[in-house]
Amino acid sequence: MDRKTYALALAKQGFKLFPLIANTKKPPRGMDGYKSATSDLQAVSGWFEVEPATNIGLRLDTSNLLVVDVDRHTSGSDGVASLAELKRTGYELPTDTYIEKTPGSGLHLFLSVAGTNEHPQRKVNWRPGVDVLTDFVVIAPSVIGGRSYQPVGSQQLTQAVAAPDWLLSDLSKKKVNVSRGNATPTRKTWTGRWLDDLVQGTAAGNRNVFLTSLVGKIFNTGCQSATAYELLQVANDHLDTPLPSSEVNQIFKSVLKRL
Repeated sequence: MDRKTYALALAKQGFKLFPLIANTKKPPRGMDGYKSATSDLQAVSGWFEVEPATNIGLRLDTSNLLVVDVDRHTSGSDGVASLAELKRTGYELPTDTYIEKTPGSGLHLFLSVAGTNEHPQRKVNWRPGVDVLTDFVVIAPSVIGGRSYQPVGSQQLTQAVAAPDWLLSDLSKKKVNVSRGNATPTRKTWTGRWLDDLVQGTAAGNRNVFLTSLVGKIFNTGCQSATAYELLQVANDHLDTPLPSSEVNQIFKSVLKRL
């Protein structure tokens, strides 16, 4: 089944899709990514009339889905090992659900969150090498860098099984509401300023520059590389729309090389 036919089939089932520039994860100019997602058949058909190789994005929240994004790159954290360790502690993700293999040899496990009171929030670096996507995802048969997303097994997207309760509970953990009025006033130091930056974050269009600058400041404290890496992950996790772990890793490596 070609991309257009598959995209139209999904749209007919009510899935909201959005177009991405061929061979990339970037939306075309003038489109707002997953926020522009639609199930309108005429609109979806039009994307492929303009560019038959258009990649397909799926909006997850309106589809009552989340995706466990497992990174299997040879460098960096091994998501498969992280899930194996999780299983050893008694927590196992369903494998009888719809799964896709990514162009980077990773895995996307699609899980249903239909019936939950609140849609979960995206969680970057939920476990080493594992992100939980809850807003959008690129899906098969899209192609990135000449390699395609491919379904694994015979399940269909409509057959995604329910996310386990323990996962939903873990994702819904609330942050403590700290009252600023209880803090003792003191002179803000240089370290205090970058710690505030770490928590406060930045706008989506400035994420790469912000994280690059922040990790440089963290290294300037003289801390170990492992500490700097963990703090960078914390800063990314506080962003309204965190960067994928692969991009965060690249930022960290590029700064590390300049030291």
